[in-house]
Amino acid sequence: MVSKWEIAWTLATVVMLAGVAAYSTILLYQLDALPADPTEYVEVIGHQWYWEFCYQNTSCYNSSYDATTNTVSGGALWAPPGAVVQINVTGADVIHSFNIPQLGVRIDAIPGRMNYFAFTVPNAPAGTSYLIQCTEFCGEFHGTMRSFLEIT
Repeated sequence: MVSKWEIAWTLATVVMLAGVAAYSTILLYQLDALPADPTEYVEVIGHQWYWEFCYQNTSCYNSSYDATTNTVSGGALWAPPGAVVQINVTGADVIHSFNIPQLGVRIDAIPGRMNYFAFTVPNAPAGTSYLIQCTEFCGEFHGTMRSFLEIT
């Protein structure tokens, strides 16, 4: 015979798991939602072994990293403090992973597929920079596939 306590504990567990599932679904949807009106759109293309940043005005900049001086020439991801930036990420040749570790930004760059992500730039003083790196092994010079988010 089934006890009333067994039924109560089973129902309580089912209700609790359903609540967690509903809350998780809503939270995941909100995390993946893009802002209605971001401040800036940037298309990021991963190449072996550099990042290309294309801005709304169709200007594109290739970012070349120099490991000896820890500097980038040719371009970077530029954004004003407090801006909401939507990045559209893809790969030109192999799978890359666009990562800004200090801001918790990470999204895969897959050839033939556009991935979308939005983040808010920290309210840091102009000239502050955050490291951008590839975190998906993409070949021989993967370790030099770096750039910077420059606060303008």
